[in-house]
Amino acid sequence: MVEMDGLGSDLVSSESISARASRFSHGVPGIGAHGFIMQARSGTFHRLYSDQPALIIVRCGIKRISSSLGSCEATPGQAVALPMGREWTVVNEAADIGGYQADVFTFAPELVEAYARTKTRPPGDTIAFTPDEAMDEALRRLCRSLPERAEPEPVLKHLFGEIIIRLEALGISLLPEHRSTLNDRVRSLVASDISGEWGAVRVTTALGVSEASLRRKLAASGTTLTETIADVRMSRALGLLQTTELPINQVALEVGYGSASKFAARFRERFGLSPRDIRSSEPEIDRTGTEFDRVGAAAE
Repeated sequence: MVEMDGLGSDLVSSESISARASRFSHGVPGIGAHGFIMQARSGTFHRLYSDQPALIIVRCGIKRISSSLGSCEATPGQAVALPMGREWTVVNEAADIGGYQADVFTFAPELVEAYARTKTRPPGDTIAFTPDEAMDEALRRLCRSLPERAEPEPVLKHLFGEIIIRLEALGISLLPEHRSTLNDRVRSLVASDISGEWGAVRVTTALGVSEASLRRKLAASGTTLTETIADVRMSRALGLLQTTELPINQVALEVGYGSASKFAARFRERFGLSPRDIRSSEPEIDRTGTEFDRVGAAAE
């Protein structure tokens, strides 16, 4: 079982997934968020793009992260920091007891810009580290204040900012390695209305670029507009499945799918797991997905 005191703690029972630990997410728009990830089965997620800077602390299982610049492995109690704007292969290896569990803290890019030292750059590769006592206490203060908004927003901003400063004291920066690309801007735009109808006209109008320029620059990044929109939606769906108890059909609606079966098929195509695999360690029973009212545009 996982004892929850703001942050995840020690495993003390043989239950598969703790009845006391639960998925949750608390955040403040424009500042940051804290979520508790629970994943029942092991999964390998290729080409996972970091849309926001993040700090992940493993509580159960093992996390392996790799990119073209290097790789690392984090075991329970260890942490990894991910700057935004990079693509990773992420392996969440579930333990026999407890699955995979982790605290994840995300930071608004503008907050990182405000608190980080501009001359400090992210490391060339990602490293696993064990948070020291001061970092652990700073995280606990944030976790105690965030769920009920026990502190006003300016204080919460400084609590998130303290984590950024303490990471830099350890030589770890959350600053992006490059300036925002057109691909980053498209992803951010779609994320702002993830279930909405997105097409070339709406995107180019919002970004002030021509369709030809949009296609050319996305192609140079190895993607297309359709692929980018679908990837943002699938990445959000993964996060909702890991950090909330929303029913799977509601997750589908949240990310713009009006068909549970099409959503499940696209999710499996993208990540190699079904949405149900994230929630349950039991093998999935083959079933036909249900159809329900469409909200926004389906990412079909």
